[in-house]
Amino acid sequence: MNPCLTVLLRFTQLIFSAIILSLSVVLMLGQRAGDSPVVTKFSIFLGSFGLFMAIFGVFSQIFSVLRQSKIVGSLDFVVALVQFAGGVATAVSLGPGINSCSNKLWRETNALVNGGYIVVNGQNFVYRNTPFESRCQMAFAITTFEFLIGMTFVISGVAMILAAQRKKAPQPAKW
Repeated sequence: MNPCLTVLLRFTQLIFSAIILSLSVVLMLGQRAGDSPVVTKFSIFLGSFGLFMAIFGVFSQIFSVLRQSKIVGSLDFVVALVQFAGGVATAVSLGPGINSCSNKLWRETNALVNGGYIVVNGQNFVYRNTPFESRCQMAFAITTFEFLIGMTFVISGVAMILAAQRKKAPQPAKW
């Protein structure tokens, strides 16, 4: 694969990771009661891990030893697997079949979206001034970008493995 295209793919991974990290941090900081959900914390880890691996991928294009390496390709597949797992975990936390942020009951009962709740006399109450719709849209965006970045890491992993295979293929003798 052309090194310019590889660097462009790595910068795409960098941008997607920054989006995941920033939206997850905003969700965590917007938690009004209780501790933030584990899935939100895992998304923060995924954003940080994706940033690190994207930067490593950019630097791998600088050094000729790593440019067409099976090791970097294998690491890309590991990152893709972890990112897909995070996307699935976030999607499961959002709930089955719910794809609308306008469902008031769902927004107030979903742990990722509601920002936490307080218990008064055995009943759960959410804060009314919580920006439910924006938190809902951020949670769906995090899920989407976790799947997208997983796909970009699969693409870069395949490209790296194929480039390494071509590099090691025997060259015909020149007369």
